[in-house]
Amino acid sequence: MSPMNTACMLSVIIPTHNVRPWITETIQSVLMQDFDDMEVIVVDDHSEDGTLEVVERVAGADPRVKVVRAAARGGGSARNEGVDRARGEYIVFADGDDIVPEGAYRALVDSLLESGSDLAVGDYLKFSPDATWRPTARMPAFDHPVRGTTLSDIPSMIFSRPCWNKAFSRDFWIRTGIRFPDVPRSNDIVPMVTAYVKAERIDVIENVVYLYRDRPGGSSMTSRASSAASLLSYLEQEKICADLVASVGSSELTSRYSSLIHDRDGFFHVRKFLASWTEPQPEDDAVTNRLHELMEMVGAAAPWIDVRKRLTMRLFAAGNILAARAAAHTVDGGTWQSHDGLIRLRAVRALLEDLDVAAPDTISSDELRRGVAQTLQNTRILDADLEAAWVELAVAAEKRFGTGIRELIPELASGDTASAAQRQRVFGGSITPLFGGDPLRVHARASSAAAVPVLWGPGLIIPPVDAEWVSVESGMTCEADFPVSHLPRGVLLQPAFLFEDGVVVSGYADSNVPEYRPFENVLYEQSGAWVRLERRAHWAIRAPRRLAIKAIAVLRRVIR
Repeated sequence: MSPMNTACMLSVIIPTHNVRPWITETIQSVLMQDFDDMEVIVVDDHSEDGTLEVVERVAGADPRVKVVRAAARGGGSARNEGVDRARGEYIVFADGDDIVPEGAYRALVDSLLESGSDLAVGDYLKFSPDATWRPTARMPAFDHPVRGTTLSDIPSMIFSRPCWNKAFSRDFWIRTGIRFPDVPRSNDIVPMVTAYVKAERIDVIENVVYLYRDRPGGSSMTSRASSAASLLSYLEQEKICADLVASVGSSELTSRYSSLIHDRDGFFHVRKFLASWTEPQPEDDAVTNRLHELMEMVGAAAPWIDVRKRLTMRLFAAGNILAARAAAHTVDGGTWQSHDGLIRLRAVRALLEDLDVAAPDTISSDELRRGVAQTLQNTRILDADLEAAWVELAVAAEKRFGTGIRELIPELASGDTASAAQRQRVFGGSITPLFGGDPLRVHARASSAAAVPVLWGPGLIIPPVDAEWVSVESGMTCEADFPVSHLPRGVLLQPAFLFEDGVVVSGYADSNVPEYRPFENVLYEQSGAWVRLERRAHWAIRAPRRLAIKAIAVLRRVIR
């Protein structure tokens, strides 16, 4: 169709696939836009949940809605088919589960009418059942509206590559030959980077023009980003983007794009893959080689990027998937844990062994020691495989950190790590639960009465004043009392079990720690299956101190 043969001002293209719960709201938000001269082309990509029937009912009530049954399968083909049928001077895209705010399309089209630019970009928000956030907050390109600019002038725009927060001149779209690929993942990043690079003039408006629904579960495309096929698809598309960016010849744009790979989208996709990776797969070499090729294209990561992100990408590209998995778990406040104890232990051990090879991007020794200790502490040894992996990591940790790690874990302090680990597995002691107050009371459960509950700390074993095991159907239970006055102040302690020969093994918490009470003299902290407690000064001493601090703060405000 000739780009001059336009019969309306705006064409809205909505590909759909199994979005029945949301499609009505999406189309209604589009039809409420301030546009009479508009067509809405819904291209259904072989939905099986009744989406098509819902759309056909909506189309029957509004002539602006046109329903197309996609000829081929895939979201990319559906969008292309919509473009081929479009008659508007301008085109926009929307997904069938999102919302278009009132006035969004008018703001985009008006900007293009006044500027004559090739495309206009608006701000957007993402929302979930319990949160709303602005992904563009860290993109300077969205700080100020601008007209008639280029990608070189607003290089951080490369961070924003969805198709649905933009309006395009249809003449520009057809003239540049932009098409969406049918790929398992990221089918809009190449078309959008192509549009950015080819556009002679770009508008950025300040209006929020799109609300993206972050759907829970595994039904949306974003949530399915963890498979090898999806990661390979993404990396292939990203390599095309890397060539497009390089063709611009802007060092600032190249630098921004490199950080997109190392710090943003690239790292996000790798971490999603690693989170579900549990054992070697036939596609592993292809995936790691593809990332290596991409990293060669974009260059080294900037030194300001989180060292753990750099380490994750470096290890993954080198084929050290286990070690990369452990490093990735620590980013953004994450822990050294995972839901699978065996893979967690093996991953952290691989990281411990590979760090020397991965220099200079290394985690600090203190952080590494704490992380390894956290992994050992939060792995309950339930079977022989876990026991073997736990001992292997513990031995490697002792070799690297010496007494620095032994002071954190009871089993390592015993002097015979393997024997202590085996005893922990056989004994199976747990804390269910721990009660605050004075005396502090520990409820314990185990397979036998071979050990007594204690509070353990570096060089310390605090015995209870009263403890008695009672036989129950599932084993043995015990209540142990610890007067708070018997506890040292300012020392972290954890519930554990003491055997007659002096060996101490960890006690794992099967319930939450006591609620915080302002007047209690013990603070509690829970990290996974490990409970720590610390005796502090008496509340009668703390209260005047707090009042004094508040009074000084008030006085300072008055003086100012």
